[in-house]
Amino acid sequence: MPSRMQKYKISHRTHYEYSSPSTLCHNQTHLRPRDLSYQCVHQSNVSISPLPDSRFQWLDSFGNRAEFFSIEQLHPNLTVKAESIVERSVPEYHLENCPSWRDAQQLARYPTDELDRQASEFLFDSSHCMRGREFLDYARSVAIDSRSLVDCVYSLMSQIHRDFEYSPDSTQVNTPANESLAKRQGVCQDFAHVAICCLRSLGIPARYVSGYLLTHPAPGEEKLVGADASHAWFSVYAGPLGWIDFDPTNNVMPGLEHVTVAWGRDYGDVAPIHGVFVGGGFTLLTVSVDVQPI
Repeated sequence: MPSRMQKYKISHRTHYEYSSPSTLCHNQTHLRPRDLSYQCVHQSNVSISPLPDSRFQWLDSFGNRAEFFSIEQLHPNLTVKAESIVERSVPEYHLENCPSWRDAQQLARYPTDELDRQASEFLFDSSHCMRGREFLDYARSVAIDSRSLVDCVYSLMSQIHRDFEYSPDSTQVNTPANESLAKRQGVCQDFAHVAICCLRSLGIPARYVSGYLLTHPAPGEEKLVGADASHAWFSVYAGPLGWIDFDPTNNVMPGLEHVTVAWGRDYGDVAPIHGVFVGGGFTLLTVSVDVQPI
């Protein structure tokens, strides 16, 4: 593991204000970061107000730390706050051992061990990531059989970063990836979904990663509390190297300033908070995230 490390204090607050009281809500969360070879979670706590009538934690099918809670009483609002202390380093990849694009395709098609087999599950369609001809056409030029898989995927990441406009108002959480591709607009979630669709359409396993990113204020300005954001990127399976992350929003391979929370087939598997409520009328949602180096 590299010697350079950085510790962060992360606060993620989600508040729902109802126009009329809700009588019941059931929610699932993915708010507790993962322990990884390059990431150590020293502390993680989720507080909920009003106090839930029921709550429990488990590891989901992807190994993420998930939690369920329900409030079975009249409540005018709901606040969920996750606070974590995480230490992060930069993962080291021995890129000289990276398989070629062609070899990575073959490994996905004909798994040789359990890790390969598990990775091959990320070849298939999921609710937010459906393979299609349009993704093949968009990404075909990066798929060079003899070229390193990492080099090919880096080219795809850079292509998306160059071609797409970051536009928060152009998409919603349920916007299909092919619509984002057609518009050439979206946010980090959309860029990750487009990349995943492209790679799966070309026979390369790819998964969605949710997490946080340390942001920097403009020169001469102070960092605003709550100005950081939830973030998303994607990973590809590179055989002996394992999974390798790519962030098309920023055109980088995630490192010291990215904190991983969860991964799955797409956003639907790892949404920070997902659930249903009864009553409530119109809902005003506010989210603030703060990532502070410590």
